[in-house]
Amino acid sequence: MAPLTVPISSLGAAGPSREDRAIPKLLTLLPAVALVATLGAAGPSSAQDEPLSQIHIGLILPEAGSDLLQAAVARAADQGAVMAQEEFALNAEMFAVDFAVETIKASGEGVLDAAQSLLDSGQVFAIAGGFTAQEAELLSGWSAERGIPFANLQASEDRLRNEECAATSFHVAPSAAMYLDSLAGWYVRAGFRNWFVVQAEGQEAADQYRRLQTSLTERHFGAREVGHAQIAPGAGLDGSVIDQIRNANADLVVLLTSAQDQLSALSAMEAAGLDLMVTGFPYPEAQTRAFFTQSAQAAPVLGSGMRATAWEPTLDAYGARELNARYMDRFGEPMEGPAWAAYQGVKVFFEAAMFSGSTASDAVLAYLTAPTSVFDVWKGIGTSFRPWDHQLRQPLYLSKIDPDAADARLRGQLVGELPAIYMPGTDPVERLDQMGDLAGQSHCRF
Repeated sequence: MAPLTVPISSLGAAGPSREDRAIPKLLTLLPAVALVATLGAAGPSSAQDEPLSQIHIGLILPEAGSDLLQAAVARAADQGAVMAQEEFALNAEMFAVDFAVETIKASGEGVLDAAQSLLDSGQVFAIAGGFTAQEAELLSGWSAERGIPFANLQASEDRLRNEECAATSFHVAPSAAMYLDSLAGWYVRAGFRNWFVVQAEGQEAADQYRRLQTSLTERHFGAREVGHAQIAPGAGLDGSVIDQIRNANADLVVLLTSAQDQLSALSAMEAAGLDLMVTGFPYPEAQTRAFFTQSAQAAPVLGSGMRATAWEPTLDAYGARELNARYMDRFGEPMEGPAWAAYQGVKVFFEAAMFSGSTASDAVLAYLTAPTSVFDVWKGIGTSFRPWDHQLRQPLYLSKIDPDAADARLRGQLVGELPAIYMPGTDPVERLDQMGDLAGQSHCRF
């Protein structure tokens, strides 16, 4: 199997120093507090006459269940919520603001009752959640009916940003188009020319497949699809699909299947003696260290490849060092994508309320959509929500699985970043919009 060389940002993966870990939490938060004090009057005018005294944010967390990968997502999300509660309560206290993250656990259709329960409490002004496409779709529709701001934390499906978009919904989770554009950019630049795509049956994977084709034909030239197969969820790869991959002379296989089916496919391909690179769609479960461990166990060679992630615990720049260090100190394990998303979902609503001076829906929505609003999500560049689909612009990361790492944090090693935000003389918004659907491609109509 040819090694992958990514000729883009290769960032240091060294952990935080002892001195960084020793920085008191208060000192690490003071810059954000000072920013609030400086810019608090810069947002949209307050929709309430009284000074802001309370900020309560509703957060619908996933139920763990018996699946180990889903449990890893649920645990990380829980911990991200705890960290947000502790840190932003400290900030809010300095301004005599009562802050709370009101959490409730629910899955599937149960998220609707959970959201309504949070709203009926009379305390929360915004809801964050959505750990599956179904949940995000339900919560987006619910928020639109009630005019309540909603942050989608983990659902990547492009239809939520297109035909099913809502003016009250904001997507902290990267879109499928962003993930697929990034994968195409990394692997095409690294010289992988012959792509074989394994796609699960169903609408979601079909949408991903079409978007990947668009990325390869219209954005990242130099690679071609040499084969394509559909499999039923849970069915695994049979001998005929293995033969198709081998006969196609593919050098890269992309698995547009669930995390569990990706593990099964890796095991089957390794047992068949295939020698190529394999990656898969980065569902939340597939971005955890639990998945990285299972991937290397299922296929020690093919399962130790590269994975796209929304957040990387070995990111050691841009202030991410401090965020990752605080999380590690608090919970004794690395900050993973679901934890980062829960934390940032709370953060954008906290800042929208503080900067606008109001928790009224119109003021919060106006701040989130204002062209001057910028959010620091510790990715090295000020991010913002795209006006045409409310997708958060942000860099994405490529992580290399290390099967020999005893430290869970080092089980994934940061090896790539897109876009290359460090390049001088470029507009940040223009660079971030290199990934995902541009305004002219969007089917969203608010």
